[in-house]
Amino acid sequence: MNIKSHFAEAVGYWERKRIVYNGVLALLVFACWGEDILSGSPGQWLCAATVLLVLTGIANALYCAAYPVDLAYQMTPLKSVWPRRRWLLFTSGLALASTLALWVMLHTGMA
Repeated sequence: MNIKSHFAEAVGYWERKRIVYNGVLALLVFACWGEDILSGSPGQWLCAATVLLVLTGIANALYCAAYPVDLAYQMTPLKSVWPRRRWLLFTSGLALASTLALWVMLHTGMA
């Protein structure tokens, strides 16, 4: 198997999981900031949208860190069991991202 097929396999897995990842983070945002955003003035909406856009970009850039890890595992003797263990990397990454997101939201002025 070449790097191109390894990458295609990784993309097939991780891009489907990105929807879950973004959904969980969006739920956290609306649980922490939803009421403040919805009850704010248009200026506050613009500020909140800017902050959320930046945080979304950072969260999705960090999500891409799973690709090198996945590719590395696909090229080791563990490659036969890795497809059944990817969920461990996904779950730990989602837990880390959720913790970081909550920390940021709870330590800013909106929450």
